[in-house]
Amino acid sequence: MLKKIAAAILYSVLVAAFIQSAWAAEKAPATISPLETSLEELRKDINSYFVPVSGVVISVDEDTVGVNKGSSSSLKTGMRLTVFKEGAPFRHPVTKEYIGKLEIPVGTIEITSVADSKSKGRIITGKPADLKGQNVKIAANKVRLLFYQGNADWNLADTYYHMLLDSGRFELIDTGLQSATEAELVAEAKKKGAEALLALYSKELKNTVELTHKLYWVNDGRQFSEATSTIALASIKQLKFSAGAFAWRKGEAMLTYKLPESASHMTVGNFRGEAQPDLVLASDNRVNIYKLDVDLRLLWTFKASRTHDVIWIDTFDVNGDGRDEILVTTASGLRSNTTAYYSTEEGLQVIKPVDNEGSVRSFIYTMEKDSFKPIWRGENLFIRVLDKKIVTQKFSSEEGFDGQLFPLEYNNGRFTTGQPMQIAKGLNIYDLQFVYAPDGRRGYFAWDEAGFVNFYNDKGVRTWVSKEEFGGFADSFKKESKSIMLDKGNWSMKDKFALANAEVLAPKRKGMFGGFVNVKSLGYASSELRSFWWNGITVEERSYLEEIDGTILDYAVVGDRLLVIVKPYLISWDTVKSLSEGKNPMGIMLYMFSTKSR
Repeated sequence: MLKKIAAAILYSVLVAAFIQSAWAAEKAPATISPLETSLEELRKDINSYFVPVSGVVISVDEDTVGVNKGSSSSLKTGMRLTVFKEGAPFRHPVTKEYIGKLEIPVGTIEITSVADSKSKGRIITGKPADLKGQNVKIAANKVRLLFYQGNADWNLADTYYHMLLDSGRFELIDTGLQSATEAELVAEAKKKGAEALLALYSKELKNTVELTHKLYWVNDGRQFSEATSTIALASIKQLKFSAGAFAWRKGEAMLTYKLPESASHMTVGNFRGEAQPDLVLASDNRVNIYKLDVDLRLLWTFKASRTHDVIWIDTFDVNGDGRDEILVTTASGLRSNTTAYYSTEEGLQVIKPVDNEGSVRSFIYTMEKDSFKPIWRGENLFIRVLDKKIVTQKFSSEEGFDGQLFPLEYNNGRFTTGQPMQIAKGLNIYDLQFVYAPDGRRGYFAWDEAGFVNFYNDKGVRTWVSKEEFGGFADSFKKESKSIMLDKGNWSMKDKFALANAEVLAPKRKGMFGGFVNVKSLGYASSELRSFWWNGITVEERSYLEEIDGTILDYAVVGDRLLVIVKPYLISWDTVKSLSEGKNPMGIMLYMFSTKSR
């Protein structure tokens, strides 16, 4: 009997504990992310103008009215209230139950000043004689609101959009306008029957984004609020990656160009002091600079070397005058382990391996009197821009890359070599790209020789490796050996890592039949761009540009544009189609994509 009583007591205690814990869990506030907290500030601002309230007009003096409600009833300046008079009572048509009185709108007022228990406003619509003594209110029904994304990040705007929907206070109306003036937005809102307009605008700073919403009354276009919230850039990046893979497709290109020659390297730079940078393309030993518009217009051209071909190009404002210089690395006599193909007006040409000992030369060119002149030359040196610095590394015919990386510093018209950079052993000048976590710590992504992407944290420790290799590198060369019996293997010019805000991009290539067959002499069947982001703890990966037929040779991110140059695959459907139309299928293509709000 005692056992039964003890068991019953224990059971009651457990049930009570369970109920108490369930109640506590139900009452516990849900975890709110920093992003939601920031957006909540904006949501509260717009909600505050549509708090349901009712009162009476107690005075009318020309176009000014007094209302018997104030801040204690949540009234605030900028609110608009409907003025109505009561009509005849109406009842349920079946039960005859009294429901209320008809409300006949006679005007609209906007609150201009507020005290604790009364307010003043101006007449927006209606006659003063019709308003005195009438009722006023903000109804509890949903407000029809036109939502304009503006230049805000799509994922960020979508999150705010759904927060407004979830509040239950608004019926949101979408618009297809991508870029519009205030007047155009108000006209669009009127056409779609909206009562108010919300327009989003964003400004990106170093590690944050300032998101601003502007609110307008639609009937007269008057702005009644503007509020700004500061959001960590890391929160937006996390939002993008959490939303799943998103990428552009070839068919979404804004512009497509067939390049006039076989360019294999690309960068962009500001050489004319204009807002729109120019396109720099390198083919063999020639560098061409184009104005990037609906068509490509050649601005300048020069030969980087008589005997060497370009293997890397970069741009950098060396002397801080707001105009870029062009950094060029060239090579000659490198023993390639594959036969390369390129196209000309005469048709398909072949670059065959050579047997003489290789050499590398690098140059810095600046604009002087409407032409480019070399101001620095390095013999058997590689050069590039890395972490907003010019960096060099020695060339060795036996190893390819040789020794540490050294900054090349410019002071008072002279170039000097700085202290060596500290990176993981075995990494070379074109292997890596530095990135910064939201808290300012620096890490770097790096290729390994097998074609995997690695990440090294701020301590120089490798903490992440991609799950699969990226298809190999476009340029691979034999290491020289003094003995013909000894094969020392290859060294590779790695593919470019490019920065897109806080993300790092890298090309990934596939051979035929899903990558199982890869004949490099024919090129790659398809390529894509992958994106990596270090949030300070882990690395997240997504697709940035979906598969595109052929080999991505080079690419660049400039402002809100992504530029990609692609060599078509020799046996792709596109080349077959071009042949059937009597066109040369081997032209190098340049695609331009818009990255605005993505």
